[in-house]
Amino acid sequence: MPRPPVPPADDATSPAVVGEVAFDALLRDGHALRVWGGLAVTAGVAVSAEHRAAALGSLVPSRAVLGRGTAAWVHTGGRAPSRAEVIVGPRRRRPDPHPLRVTHECALGPQDVVVVAGVRVTTVQRTGLDVARWASPETARRVLLRLCAAGFDPAAALRALDALPGHAGVRDARSTLTRVAALCDEPRLRRG
Repeated sequence: MPRPPVPPADDATSPAVVGEVAFDALLRDGHALRVWGGLAVTAGVAVSAEHRAAALGSLVPSRAVLGRGTAAWVHTGGRAPSRAEVIVGPRRRRPDPHPLRVTHECALGPQDVVVVAGVRVTTVQRTGLDVARWASPETARRVLLRLCAAGFDPAAALRALDALPGHAGVRDARSTLTRVAALCDEPRLRRG
């Protein structure tokens, strides 16, 4: 059984802090809003990347990193994932199976990982690259546009694909990133 999430601040709570009955009552009565799983924020508080990462933290072993669509949710919000996507390095022991977690194997460098609320998460840039490669083109486009607002650079992601010839998902990613690059630049052109 996963350990309960640890609230990142005074504006969040979990059943481990207030008990199951009180937690359910806070949610039911509208005094708290569920972030994901067993973590909720006080009603009226804006849910942050720290809240989202903390909500998933119990599913991320120390040798793993939140990645792909789940990392995109941590960075940008939107629709919460049904399961946490975690990444472990090649030849590393995978986490034990869990109904709320799916594990992928992928090499990540230190430049690809940030720590958010004590949870290792792929950077916005690496997240965008992975989403472009592994999500359907429609889903990738929607997620990448949100990531652009968080600092994702589709042109840099296109250049990163040059180092991955013959790898899975590169052709679709190139097409998706080319379309997203034009859309991400539109607001900047209107401001200038």
